[in-house]
Amino acid sequence: MNISHVSLINKMEQELHKAKQAERPQNIREHINSIKALCEVMLETESVGTSQHSFSKELPAQQMTMPAVNQQSQTVRISEESKLETDDGANGDSLFEF
Repeated sequence: MNISHVSLINKMEQELHKAKQAERPQNIREHINSIKALCEVMLETESVGTSQHSFSKELPAQQMTMPAVNQQSQTVRISEESKLETDDGANGDSLFEF
């Protein structure tokens, strides 16, 4: 499936505009990553040329504009009261304790 260069460039311009309007650095980074992905798609389709046996890595527009939640690390804290208590004497902190 070939995507026209004009449509890719238009999408890049939209993402650039959104990046300029974004206030949080994380949102700016997401839009810049979308632009990067669009550039990679465009470069890949150019390198393929007219070859019929080659394929390019094309990402749907939805996937490129979705927030990258997995990039943020989240800390989970376990309080002393919420530790698992078992009947067999194991404290539940380790998977390897039987």
